[in-house]
Amino acid sequence: MWNKRSWRPALAAAGLLKAIGEKVATHGGRIRRYPLYELSRADMYHVLRHTYASTQLEAGESIVSVSEWLGHASPQTTLKHYAHFMPEAGKRGLAAMDEWFDQDPQPNVPEKPLGARKPPDGP
Repeated sequence: MWNKRSWRPALAAAGLLKAIGEKVATHGGRIRRYPLYELSRADMYHVLRHTYASTQLEAGESIVSVSEWLGHASPQTTLKHYAHFMPEAGKRGLAAMDEWFDQDPQPNVPEKPLGARKPPDGP
């Protein structure tokens, strides 16, 4: 409803969308007139959501956060639609591993040899 009653009239007032007629409806004996606008996918409110989500993901925001902000049932839904806007995601993981490998190795030597047996108890 926000798209029809607020967004499209705002686009029309800005000269970005054209009114092509009007719808007449009766509510409780009152007659109401609503303008009808040309359909343009590029001007629909959904484009704002898409732009917001893609901008957040390109900036490195987590898929979980963006999913929650968009009100998706699951991050999987968000990932399905917006994964292509996450070009840096793999690079961050690779950089973390490169940094880990570049550290001075710390010897990880067990205190006892792994195959050592305990001497038997006895006299």
